[in-house]
Amino acid sequence: MILNNTRYRRKICVFCSILTAVLIALCFRLFYLMIVKGDYYSKKASALQERERDIAGIRGDIVDRNERIIATNETAYNISVIHNQITDKEAVISVLSSELSIDEKTIRSKVDKVTSIEKIKNNVSKKTGDKILSYGLAGVKVDESSVRYYPLNELFSKVIGFAGADGRVLLGLRPHMMKFCVVHPGGYTLYVMAEVWR
Repeated sequence: MILNNTRYRRKICVFCSILTAVLIALCFRLFYLMIVKGDYYSKKASALQERERDIAGIRGDIVDRNERIIATNETAYNISVIHNQITDKEAVISVLSSELSIDEKTIRSKVDKVTSIEKIKNNVSKKTGDKILSYGLAGVKVDESSVRYYPLNELFSKVIGFAGADGRVLLGLRPHMMKFCVVHPGGYTLYVMAEVWR
């Protein structure tokens, strides 16, 4: 009987020693991952979950010497989709196709594309953008922007100048007047549900 108890005690001691060694090894590994490599993994996680998007500054009004507006801004929207956030793909395709007057095949190819964000159409009217927003579709992003509007029906618009799609001034008087203008671009951070693709 004494021999049997000694054998069990020895087995228990060996088992507890192995368990203690495994726990100590796990603690060291946890320390290494959280303290030593913590910044590295934190940056990798943020890169998967966050997307920073720039917002172009709103261009100011251009007036003549009598304070009559020659050029101003009108609210417009940029429509885009985030593939991983779409819950009802067919509804998204149907609504965007009918509201934006784009054929379903083109919309489907953009919705099916696995990217962080896919642009569908830029400079959509406020009325259309508000209507798309009212559907409350998951994965459809309606970002506010602005388009240039000339109340005097393009009078002096060519003389004033125009900007390219990126907002850089290309021709006209505006390039010479830009030293008097200050534009502060903005931005926001978009948090996304990240999926790892292998």
